[in-house]
Amino acid sequence: MLIGKNKPQKGSWDCFFDRSILCVLLFLALLLFISPPIQADSVIRFGASLSLTGRMATEGRRVRDGYDFYMKHINARGGIPIKGEKYRVEIVYYDDESDPKTATRLVEKLIVEDKIKFLLGPYSSSCTFPASTIAEKYEIPMVAAHGAATNIFERGYKYLFATLNTVDQYTGNILKMAAELTPRPKTLALINENVLFPQQGMDGAERQGKELGFDLVYREKYPTGTKDLSSMLAAVRDKKPDILLAGGYTADMILLVKQAKEMGLKPKMFGFLLGPTLPGFVESLKQEAEYLLEPIQWSSNMPWKDDVFGYSAAEFSRLFEKDFGYKPDYHPPQSAAALLVYHHALQKTGVSDLRKVRDAIAQTNIMTFYGPIRFNEKGMNIVKGMAVIQIQNGKPLVVYP
Repeated sequence: MLIGKNKPQKGSWDCFFDRSILCVLLFLALLLFISPPIQADSVIRFGASLSLTGRMATEGRRVRDGYDFYMKHINARGGIPIKGEKYRVEIVYYDDESDPKTATRLVEKLIVEDKIKFLLGPYSSSCTFPASTIAEKYEIPMVAAHGAATNIFERGYKYLFATLNTVDQYTGNILKMAAELTPRPKTLALINENVLFPQQGMDGAERQGKELGFDLVYREKYPTGTKDLSSMLAAVRDKKPDILLAGGYTADMILLVKQAKEMGLKPKMFGFLLGPTLPGFVESLKQEAEYLLEPIQWSSNMPWKDDVFGYSAAEFSRLFEKDFGYKPDYHPPQSAAALLVYHHALQKTGVSDLRKVRDAIAQTNIMTFYGPIRFNEKGMNIVKGMAVIQIQNGKPLVVYP
């Protein structure tokens, strides 16, 4: 081994060459560190704040299952085909605990922190109303599936759309059916929880009842969190209405039916904005659920079929039960339909220009396993009607139209 002054020395060119290689290697390492994975460009991320806990958790979880149904089935096909490339779907969820203020904060978090560009609606009108204001503020599309209050769509918003019928349409066919009966019922009583969706539903029922010539003999609302409806039901019983319609969420409606039975309240027609078709409702009430009425957005025997998966309403129901272990009510297909709206719009526009995506959503005119969807200038679906079911022998049966 040579030591000292006899050790060979590298020339200046050799040193320059070594340093150049080192710089290139460092630059490549830096690129690997700061660059996103290539496959990230092939993913479309949606976001939703949902009522996964709290008083509306029963409904909120079914909303999530509907979103997840679409995600599972489109990803099984490789993703959404857009301009020669397939984009897999991911959905970011947050739990708003059934609280409108929390839902509003979480939607802003999805936009600002998670960089979500395509929003799915929360559950309930109470959460959708303020959350959609945030979407409009940032000009981010929101396709809602579970905010039915009419005033959600009376604010001139351009980035909000909804797949469902608005709540003012809910009781119309129940009352039309009543008006066609012989003998014809004459008197009407209305009860609702004092929150947005039930309140507007009963406002619609009052207006429709008046138009059809029914005599409104009772109209009252109860505060959220009420554990005893007996005093209100006693007042209804004294009026002896032919028709009793009630608006509230699942637990309240189960309580209402049980206490009405205990008090001997027996209207000729007993209907709800929602309840009888929800999983667990009939199981909780058993025989007491017989002959109860509900307007429905969807049923598995509806004659509808989508052009993305080729599923009919019946096939959706069968596949959903296989995937999630229970028969769907209207909440899951209503949710999945929101993603079908995005599916068609994104295929037309690509993913980069949100204004073009928004415009494509506004021009939606599609058929789905949930039903037809076409929006008016307010973002409301104007082409899908509602049916009426009655519980008979423990099963929901479409009785009108």
